[in-house]
Amino acid sequence: MKPNGLKIVFLIIQLFVSGIIWSQNPKPKSIKIDGIGQQVISKNQDSIFIKGITNFLEITFDQSPDSIVYQLVGYDEKLQSCPYPHLRYTNLPGGDFQLKYRFSGSKTFSVIHISVLQAIWQKWWFFPMIIAYVLLVVGVVVFFFFQNNYRQKLKLQLLRNKISADLHDEVGSNLSSIAIFSEVLKKKIPENDIELKPIIDKIIDNSKESVGLMQDTVWTLNPKNDTPERLFAKIESLARQVLSAKGIMYSQSVNINPLQLKLDMENRKNLYLILKEGINNICKHSGAKSASLHISENKGKIIFILSDDGNGFDISQNQEGNGLRNFKERAEESGFGLTINSTNGNGTILSIVVSP
Repeated sequence: MKPNGLKIVFLIIQLFVSGIIWSQNPKPKSIKIDGIGQQVISKNQDSIFIKGITNFLEITFDQSPDSIVYQLVGYDEKLQSCPYPHLRYTNLPGGDFQLKYRFSGSKTFSVIHISVLQAIWQKWWFFPMIIAYVLLVVGVVVFFFFQNNYRQKLKLQLLRNKISADLHDEVGSNLSSIAIFSEVLKKKIPENDIELKPIIDKIIDNSKESVGLMQDTVWTLNPKNDTPERLFAKIESLARQVLSAKGIMYSQSVNINPLQLKLDMENRKNLYLILKEGINNICKHSGAKSASLHISENKGKIIFILSDDGNGFDISQNQEGNGLRNFKERAEESGFGLTINSTNGNGTILSIVVSP
């Protein structure tokens, strides 16, 4: 046989064998790539490119074999077997894969290359970026919250300063003028005028009391006096000034961290006025030689104990006297615990409990 004839025979045999192999592992009839709201039919039978947002891949063959043995290398851990002419994958991760498959009766595998683009949420930096973004948003919200809170407090402090200054300059000067004019008028009234003299004395006393109350209000309104240390110093200064005029010795002990006492302006004012009333009562009614204020803490509560060694009194007979009514009203308004222990000849103990 001539050489050219041999070449033709070999070519026919090669085509015949290739046809047998092709019939054993046919190429897919169709390849569907379903994404979000879209479906793409892949025209390339040897390689497939899938976008990251795609969540469904279906490979369909033209004939229905007894079974297909396949493995998506890089995804499937081992060879799989399927009796239907459909291979399906969903939610493939980003990466490059090889789909090896063969039909029953075939000993060779055909290969389709599959490349999946990573979705943005599959990238390593996506979740750290989201966390950073959330932290940034939270940080901005917290910043503006505290900034607004600071501005509100600043406005309140400016308002308190203005009210305090107005009270001191206007109301204080007017009350002081009334007291002074009353004193002048009293000197011009004859001593034997039993009608006008008591009235003038009452005006003078009320004016002085009003001046004192106004000064207390001004002190309370001043933001500089918001600290417990200022409150303790104010009480001690008042007590020493008032009691020393009567020859009463005074001592004060503070056995707490001042930061433990947290009071707003109104409650601080009520606490101060209760103690002030108690100190005035010691000065006016007790006949004591000594008095003391002890400030301590017990189970998170701050306890103020104002005591004296004076005459004492029968509480049952003085429910409305000695400022008891004012004590109770101010304590109830601020939620303080209040107890008064006293008996004739044994002094008086005033206890105030401030809860956190």
